[in-house]
Amino acid sequence: MPDHHYRRAAWVTKVGIPPLRLAARVFLDLEVTGTEHVPSEGGVVVAANHLSHIDPPVVTIAVGRDIRFIALDELFGRGALFDRFTLFFGAIPTDRDGAPLGPLREAIGHVAAGGAVGFFPEGRRETYWGETEPKRGAAWLAWMTGAPLLPVAVHGTERLLSPSFEAVRRPSLRVWVEEPLLWEDFADCVDPVGAMTNRWRQAIGDHLGDWWAR
Repeated sequence: MPDHHYRRAAWVTKVGIPPLRLAARVFLDLEVTGTEHVPSEGGVVVAANHLSHIDPPVVTIAVGRDIRFIALDELFGRGALFDRFTLFFGAIPTDRDGAPLGPLREAIGHVAAGGAVGFFPEGRRETYWGETEPKRGAAWLAWMTGAPLLPVAVHGTERLLSPSFEAVRRPSLRVWVEEPLLWEDFADCVDPVGAMTNRWRQAIGDHLGDWWAR
C-alpha cells in the first residue's frame, strides 16, 4: 500500500480513536484494563485472540495506537468497499498456504520504523478460546525486530459478528492489555519463539480460561 495512503489512514485513526472509544463504551459496554502497559512510541507487536470480525477495531481502540494487522487473503473478495476499507487502514495481506515473504518484510519494516503490527495467532475467528493452537508469527516478528510483544485478551466479541452469532447485537466487551513480553527474557530458551508463543497463550488464558470453563 502506498505510503501516502497509510499516513492518511494513520492520521484518521489517531483522530478517531477517542470518539470511537467513547462510542464503544456507550453502545458496546466496552471496558479496557491495562492501557498503562501499551508503549506510547516505538515498534510493537500486538497479539490478540480472535472471536469476531470486529476484533481489529476493538483492539485498536483498546490499545490506542494505529495498528497494521496481518490479514489472510481469504478475508478479501467479500466486496470492493470492504477490501478498500481494510487496505486503507493498513492491513497486510498474506497467503495462508504460501510463503509470506513479502508481507513479513513489510511487517518487519513497519515495526522497525516504530509502528505497530497486529496478529491474531489463532489464524481465524474461533468459537471459543483455546480451540486452536496459536501460530508463531507474532513471536517471530518480535524476535526478529527486538520489539515487545503485547498480549491483548478480548471477551464479548464472540456475540457480535462471530462464527456463532452472525447477527448484530449489543454485547458487553472486556479487553485486558497485559505487560509486554520482551525477547531478551526468552533468549536462553531452546526454542525462544515457541516459549514466547506459549507465554502469550498463558497470558490470554489467564483472563479467558475461566469464562469458557463456565
